[in-house]
Amino acid sequence: MFFIFKSFFILTIIFLFFNFITIKFKILQSKFHNKHQKLVGEESIPLIGGAIFFIYILINNSNFDNYLVIFSFFILIIGFFSDINFITTPNKRLLLQLVIISLFLTFFEYRITDLRIDYFGEFFSNNYFKYIFTIVCILILINGSNFIDGSNGLNLGYFFSVLLVLQYLINNQFINVENDVVYICLIGISFLFILNLLNFLYLGDSGAYLVSFVIGAILIYIHQNNSHISPYFIALLLWYPAFENFFSIVRKKINKINPVDPDTDHLHQLIFKFINKRNFIFYKYSNQISSIIIVLYSSIVFLISINFITKTNHMILLIILNIIVYLVTYTYLKIKIKK
Repeated sequence: MFFIFKSFFILTIIFLFFNFITIKFKILQSKFHNKHQKLVGEESIPLIGGAIFFIYILINNSNFDNYLVIFSFFILIIGFFSDINFITTPNKRLLLQLVIISLFLTFFEYRITDLRIDYFGEFFSNNYFKYIFTIVCILILINGSNFIDGSNGLNLGYFFSVLLVLQYLINNQFINVENDVVYICLIGISFLFILNLLNFLYLGDSGAYLVSFVIGAILIYIHQNNSHISPYFIALLLWYPAFENFFSIVRKKINKINPVDPDTDHLHQLIFKFINKRNFIFYKYSNQISSIIIVLYSSIVFLISINFITKTNHMILLIILNIIVYLVTYTYLKIKIKK
């Protein structure tokens, strides 16, 4: 309990410092100038979530792999340059992400080693295939994470629920982790989640990239060092940002839109539009409500999944169920909003 209070105190000091810097020098202020964020409002809110989380990691660096800390910084910088519009082209960001992640996995020897499907067994016996496959998975995750960062609390709330599940499994000795890295991340994410939900800060591209990159690396570590756990349990924990990315690319291709261009047709944005147009009593908080709906749904699925973490068939079934729920909900909302 003392560690929680100590961490929250440190994070508060860091938040106040960065908030002062952004106001004084008028930098990293979100004014919702792009399509992806314009639904939320016109208020100016600092994009400092990533910087706070990275400083927090540095303070607790003894619990993190050194290469993870170093390459987390480079991921943060790519997002920072995106936030200040120094890198405006999505393709350039993707290329830089590819380079950093490739170098990271060269030093960080963890890989996605198996999908428990006989057909892919031969592929995963090849180290180059495992290397490339892991790179692709991390790229999908961090960019999908950025896609879902358009609603207050959604990105952080989702990863908070992921970390909460992992910490429960660690406490009950279902999975093994050498240090308190999950617990430390859980405290940091919970602090940022509260501030984000209250509209005090946003992650920005830097925060979305950093949080998903760190948690993705932790999950790869857990996957490789807990062979009794189905790899599809890890996939289930990350299904939403990953599928959001995949589905966004597919629907943009169908509609003949550049897949890397931002838009306002992601699931969380459709939920926001649906609530906002209905003029419910809490419609002013429709942004936060849309996030809470998705986070609550995901949390329920995670709670169900912890009873079957070793059973691949059950995990695949839950993933398929989630995809069906996503597609049905998306289609329903699209039709309703058009009407």
